[in-house]
Amino acid sequence: MELYSTDDSARFIFVLDEWDYIFHQDFISDDEKRKYLSFLRNLLKDRPYVLLAYMTGILPIAKYSSGSELNMFSEFTLASEERFSEYFGFTEREVKIGCDVPF
Repeated sequence: MELYSTDDSARFIFVLDEWDYIFHQDFISDDEKRKYLSFLRNLLKDRPYVLLAYMTGILPIAKYSSGSELNMFSEFTLASEERFSEYFGFTEREVKIGCDVPF
């Protein structure tokens, strides 16, 4: 029984929600943060099996990545990219409900 695929045409979509979480934790050392960036680079950069990597986070990847570590991403901010507003975030009605505001 094979433990891994030998199919070189296999492609994957990676979804990393809050990928930058560790950068906001006091108990994570700078060395561990560097190792994490290296792990992401080795996993995702220039790999033929990566069809798409969708990563969410608070701050841009460039803030944490020096040089070319993770320079293969197109970054979008949902706060200023109105073209994405219909797909992400809250509707006006949901905001009013969340804030307990009458319609």
